[in-house]
Amino acid sequence: MSREFLLRSLSAIALSVVAAPSAFAGGQAIIQGGGATAAEGDYAGPNSSKGAPLSEFSTYNASTTATQFGFYWASSSGVGQTAFVTDDLTCDINFYNNGGACSGTPGGADTVHYTVSESTLSTGNYAIWTTGSYGQVAAGNLIQLPSIGTGLAFPVVETNVTANGQLELSDNDLCEIFSGGYTDFSQITDSGTFKPAAGTINVVYRSDSGGTTGILTEHLTKVCTEGTNSNIAFKVTTTFASLFPSGVPANFTGEKGNGGIINYLENLDGGPTVTQALSYVSQDWTSIAKAPDNQTANGAAPNALVAAVFNGTTAYLPTTTNIETALKHVLATANGVTTPPSTAAEGANPFNWVPVIETVSAGYPVVGYGTLEVAECYANSTIEAGVIAYLTDHYKSATYKKIQKNNGFVSVANTGAAKFVTTIYNHILANTGNKKNPAWNINIGNATACAGLPGR
Repeated sequence: MSREFLLRSLSAIALSVVAAPSAFAGGQAIIQGGGATAAEGDYAGPNSSKGAPLSEFSTYNASTTATQFGFYWASSSGVGQTAFVTDDLTCDINFYNNGGACSGTPGGADTVHYTVSESTLSTGNYAIWTTGSYGQVAAGNLIQLPSIGTGLAFPVVETNVTANGQLELSDNDLCEIFSGGYTDFSQITDSGTFKPAAGTINVVYRSDSGGTTGILTEHLTKVCTEGTNSNIAFKVTTTFASLFPSGVPANFTGEKGNGGIINYLENLDGGPTVTQALSYVSQDWTSIAKAPDNQTANGAAPNALVAAVFNGTTAYLPTTTNIETALKHVLATANGVTTPPSTAAEGANPFNWVPVIETVSAGYPVVGYGTLEVAECYANSTIEAGVIAYLTDHYKSATYKKIQKNNGFVSVANTGAAKFVTTIYNHILANTGNKKNPAWNINIGNATACAGLPGR
């Protein structure tokens, strides 16, 4: 176990004992949840601290005495979503403890007010929300919003690679590598004049349910063809190993979370010896995002070098500039969503709010949107007001946009999904309407929709 994992586990154990319930602690209402390891630095600070300076939650906490964001449980996108739809915070808490299983103690001290993901909600988890005891019947609509623009980086440990972008990967390379077709770096021939050293490609994948896997497979499903440039038929999934029903190839290794992958690659704290490896992580976990607030690997800025990826004849690095360009030039989406909902019925469907990107016509080619999931109805009016206040700052405040950029992400307002922001203001954070365009009544805390519901 790496030191980062150990510290997280000890912190999680301690905080699970003292964590405040969703009611009040010291006069403050505690907003609690968790999810993606990709953006934990942006929301809560490096290594899931209560909030490093200049993280979004710590900035919010410093501005109010009514509500506070409690400990952010970095449990992966899939686990965070499960915790949210079942209203069981122990799913998040137990990610690094107790075998990773949910304790089955929903509500009360284990109330989950939000979750963060790097991929949209699975249909299975949404079904739990619509049919279970703690979702629709208790808390109204599940609200899913695009939160940040992000890119997927491909960190590489290879003898000849000494700088970011030396290794250049085509879609063909990505298809072959992640399907097990290429097993040696010498098979990569699309990298221009740069020649990687021969040696086994140790492919390190997310062993947990990760949103970064979702972003990866959204792209590969579009550009890979079984029998041509891939050993398998890719499908969109957050669980990488599910692509290989008979077991992952021998040169594949699984690690939990973005931090687990980076620690493995950087061979910290007596970890495994890695001489030739390649993986995929959120780009804020790599050396490409050397910024004041970016993630850390065992207390230090990540040193992982990343490959560039071809979009057409140009190879791009996953910088915030190249990610922003890509998100303004979306070529294809998996769910057909390119514009915000235009009616109340469309707005009530959480899948209509986030474009799921497959390919782009310019910029870095492997990108997507992180998401925030919240409830329509909350039991505590102070919690409800706090969620609305935070989301307002998240989309509107120049300070929050700077925090997002410093963590290697792109504000939604600076992407092709910018047009969603006005609709979020009008119909999720408020209930704007007139005689010609009546209010939708799907906003957070809507009195009509939430009447008679206990709330989350």
